[in-house]
Amino acid sequence: MDKEEKSMRYIGRIARCSSFYRAKMLSDLGISGVQCPYLTRISRQPGISQDELARQLYKDKSVVARQLATLESQGFIRREPSPTDRRVQQLYPTEKTAAVLPRILKVFADWEAEMTRGFTDAEREAAAQLLRRMYENAEAVTGGLRDGKGGSET
Repeated sequence: MDKEEKSMRYIGRIARCSSFYRAKMLSDLGISGVQCPYLTRISRQPGISQDELARQLYKDKSVVARQLATLESQGFIRREPSPTDRRVQQLYPTEKTAAVLPRILKVFADWEAEMTRGFTDAEREAAAQLLRRMYENAEAVTGGLRDGKGGSET
């Protein structure tokens, strides 16, 4: 197995572990690990459209719609039609989300601290920089795919 495949395998495993950890730490709130990014994104961008949320999270629109229906039924978000285009659903956090958001963010911070336990400050910074660069590369490739332009010419 080449180095790239190993890296991707570990990144995938870390992502799954992260979702599992969030779910366990927030289970008493009825929030799944997968729902956390929805709540944080909607809280940071009140009024974000359902389609834009799907785009930002790299999720299929139908998957997003199901997750949002669950979050809405649990009282974490509310959906409103856009005043300029009634077909567009805008998303807003509720007071319930505002109440749990600090805990969600603490779980995120605790996870990152566990992930980098034993790292020096320089190692933490180097890891963050490398992951940021990998993300920028991934974003460049997938952005082209979204626009119908294809990936990189390799």
